[in-house]
Amino acid sequence: MKYILFTLITALGVSTHSFGQNFQGIATYQTATSLDMKLDSTSMTPEQQQMIMQMLKKQMQKEFELSFNKTESVYKEVEQLDKQPGMGFMSMLSGVEGVLYKNLQSGLSSRQTEFFSKLFLVRDTLEKKDWKLGKETKQIGSYTCYKATVIQPVTSKIFSGEENEDGSHTKEVVDTVEMVAWYTPQIPVSHGPASFWGLPGLIMEVQDGKTAMLCSKVVLNPKKELKIEEPTEGEEVTREEFEKIADDKIKEMERMYGGGRSGRGGGSMKIQITR
Repeated sequence: MKYILFTLITALGVSTHSFGQNFQGIATYQTATSLDMKLDSTSMTPEQQQMIMQMLKKQMQKEFELSFNKTESVYKEVEQLDKQPGMGFMSMLSGVEGVLYKNLQSGLSSRQTEFFSKLFLVRDTLEKKDWKLGKETKQIGSYTCYKATVIQPVTSKIFSGEENEDGSHTKEVVDTVEMVAWYTPQIPVSHGPASFWGLPGLIMEVQDGKTAMLCSKVVLNPKKELKIEEPTEGEEVTREEFEKIADDKIKEMERMYGGGRSGRGGGSMKIQITR
């Protein structure tokens, strides 16, 4: 009886120690963003349309790694060896990711990203979401996950060959959607993919408007100690300043390429991306 009790206490001690101050982990996420797209059927064959759609679909499928300890995390894309050439503009439209550092203790974040060959360091505060915790559960791998939801405004950018009153070809539409997250208390950290955080356990899955993020692998306390460091290089800007820089660049490209070249014999293209 003493032996059994000692074994139980020892096991509990090991379990508690594994989630102590030096607790670290790496979570791998597969992400996919869907988009509504209309191509002018008079300007290209069905085969050409299908080829473009396949290229765009692949561009929207990415893999990310989240390295974390109890209070900090770094989220970055895993480099793809078979990246499609000539897709820089679509990469910009699908979202500027870079390296995202989050510090839950200070409530601050830093995103290091390259935008048109220039490195930026975007400083921001962590947005606290009003999560509603539910009782519904499901298994993701070997982890029991609980459902949480939040109602958030989502902005859709619509790019088309149709010119707006101000001469631009971009229109923003704001909608309200319910975001669904699945978190596991078995990994007691409040981290998650992208800008998501703030739940009583690691966020394993997110349905964010038209973007899905799913954790495919978790490694806890890897043998090689992780270095979770805040990026420091790049021109330092606020989130608002960076968004203005990005919008100005999009308008500049619209002037250069004439949007979808509607009415010039080149046909037109309409793309709607929700983020």
